[in-house]
Amino acid sequence: MFRPILSAFILLIFLTVPATGEDPVRKAIQDAPKPVSGRTTAVAVEHEGADQVGAKLAFQLKELFNSASLFNLTDKDVPKLKVLISTVSEFTGRPDVGSAFAVVWSYSESEGTLKHYLGRDVGVVSDATAETVAQRLAEGTDVMAVKYAYLFDK
Repeated sequence: MFRPILSAFILLIFLTVPATGEDPVRKAIQDAPKPVSGRTTAVAVEHEGADQVGAKLAFQLKELFNSASLFNLTDKDVPKLKVLISTVSEFTGRPDVGSAFAVVWSYSESEGTLKHYLGRDVGVVSDATAETVAQRLAEGTDVMAVKYAYLFDK
């Protein structure tokens, strides 16, 4: 019973292992990175608010968009997603503790046309969570870019 299985296994080994003395020829792979021919979404971030934590959130989000290959942070008059962030101190007596924020995503064909509402989010952010919340908002922006990609195809 085990002889046919053993014979098949040995045959498989002989077929896959090169004979002794043979040196397999390896081709060198040239290290030439090519630009990714994927999608890039133009995006603009507008912040409204005078609180320090909210400003940090907006700055972190802009920094993410500026360094991400999926986005092109721009203020030019081109079709783009606009991320509108409004922030206010969570506690008026302790402005450095945290901020409440509201985010609205809209599509802008140009500065002279009506903006199209795409989605919204609300939450609370602190100095310690600003980077994490900015990443979550960047992911939400990518979801909007994929969902409404047909707006950019003209």
